[in-house]
This record gives sequence, structure tokens and C-alpha cells, in this order.
Amino acid sequence: MGSSPNQEPGQEGSEEQRVEDLTAAAGRAHQPDAAEHQRLIEAAGRGDQDARDSLTNAHLDWVLSAARERADRGLSQSDLFQEGTIGLMEAIENFPRSGRSDFESFVREQVGRHMDQALRDEQKAVDDSRLLVQAAHDYVEAEISARRELGRAPSSFELAAKLEWSSQRTEEVGQIVADARRRHDEEILQYLEVEDVDLDTLIDDQNGSDGK
Repeated sequence: MGSSPNQEPGQEGSEEQRVEDLTAAAGRAHQPDAAEHQRLIEAAGRGDQDARDSLTNAHLDWVLSAARERADRGLSQSDLFQEGTIGLMEAIENFPRSGRSDFESFVREQVGRHMDQALRDEQKAVDDSRLLVQAAHDYVEAEISARRELGRAPSSFELAAKLEWSSQRTEEVGQIVADARRRHDEEILQYLEVEDVDLDTLIDDQNGSDGK
């Protein structure tokens, strides 16, 4: 699997080792025959934790295969494996109440859904961060332009009008930029904190502005 853009030196090797370890663990797992597999499913349905653990271990190769298919989409293979394993355990627990008869089909479906949701969540976080950084760039450019035009520091109201943003969005982005300047004046945009702002509000405003 390729390294991500922000990957530190040495991380690629660590990821490869994790994948090798996961592959080895999946290969060592006991694979029950059809009769034993059915007994484990029935026991797991009664709440037998040992049976659930045995089913989980027996199907780790499924999880690894699903993670491999989704590699290079935003999460590492080992992270996808972890997400898929959670989905596997939930599927084993929920199968008796699912009304489904095909255990393998149900488990594969749930593992895939869990991984796909994790990928969507990761992509949303990346997109939100990108929008926030762009908003900060726009704010700084508007601030500089307005200062030149007015011969003084613009008010938040004046910046909001120039940017065609809501007052709330202007104030929130302005506060983030101000905080970033205090921390790292020479590298403002590299240190913006996504958690410091209501991203839903900012993104809604951004989408509204783009539609003008």
C-alpha cells in the first residue's frame, strides 16, 4: 500500500509490518468445518462469548481481504482491518436478530458497510479541513485588501460584507486566524485547528456562497 501525503519517514515500513502481522494472525486462525461452524453460530446466538470469539477469529481473513480491496482510499489497510473487525464482531452479535439465514453473506455485508462508513467519515474530515484552510486564506486576503482600501483595520462587519459571509462565520474564522497568528505567526495556515469552529455552519455558508 502506498504512503499517505503526510506520512512520516519510516511509517510505510511500520504499516507493512502491521499488515504482515495481521496476515499471519489470520492465517493461524482455526478454520472450523461446516458442522462446527454451524454449532458456533448457534452458540453465539445464545450469547456464548467463546463461540463469538471463535467465529471472529475464523473470519479475520474476510476482513483482511475486504481491507485490501479498499486500500489507498484514505485509510491504511491496518486501520481498515480494525474497523472491519469491529463490524465483524457486531455482525456476529446481531445476526440472530437480523432475520437473515445466510451468515456469511450477512457478515461480509456488515464488514464492508463498516469499512465504507469509516472511509466516508475520513473523507469528510479531510474535506472539512480543506474548506477551513481555504476560508482562512480568503479571510486573510480580504483583510489585507480592506486594510489597503480603508487605511485602517477593517471591522468584522466590513469583512463579512467583503467576503459575502455571515457575521458568525466571519467572526469564527477571524478568531481562528488570530489564534493561529499568536501561535505561529509565520505559518498561519499550517496550524489551524478544525475543532475550534462549527464546521457545519462554515460549510453551509461556503456552499451558499458558491451557489451565488
